[in-house]
Amino acid sequence: MGVSEKSGGITENNIDQMYDSLQSIQKTRDDLLHEHHILAERSAQCDMDIQTILSEGKMTRTVKSIIDKYKNTGSNMAEVVNSSCSGGDGQTLTTKRIKLREAPLLRNKCQELDEISRDSNWILPRYTVLPSEDGMFQTSVHLRGVDFDLSIEGGLRMTPQEARLSGAANMILELSRQAEEEKSEDESTISGVA
Repeated sequence: MGVSEKSGGITENNIDQMYDSLQSIQKTRDDLLHEHHILAERSAQCDMDIQTILSEGKMTRTVKSIIDKYKNTGSNMAEVVNSSCSGGDGQTLTTKRIKLREAPLLRNKCQELDEISRDSNWILPRYTVLPSEDGMFQTSVHLRGVDFDLSIEGGLRMTPQEARLSGAANMILELSRQAEEEKSEDESTISGVA
């Protein structure tokens, strides 16, 4: 029994193989998205716990409960707490949350945006990368701080990584713009009062 040939040398067998491959790729994508959702939920819970600890500002039952929850997760939270809040690289961690205009705005893409967020005790940025109809990628970046909640889109890029970098760069520019606006408003308020 032979396989019938269709136009352009493509056989029914090739089409079946294409659909089998498509299903396999879709399953891989679905599995990755499922893992992503689980990680996003866990990350959101960590952010909530971090914000609770920062809000409490001292060792309370709530803070102790949060620390106990993380003791068995592989990262030794007790050691972190007992180290007088000193972070890696010789940096001292602070529990003071700062406003946007006080944030150390840096000029480098994703890592810089993460660093700005960490240094300011904000929730780390969330990136959503989606493919566009023309085969490129675009990122939406969401960032929340003490006195702001921003979503910014990056430009269309050839790779998901480039799209993330574009989104982070746009967010940093927007943070700089808004921080400057707030400083100008504060200065005009101060000069108007004097």
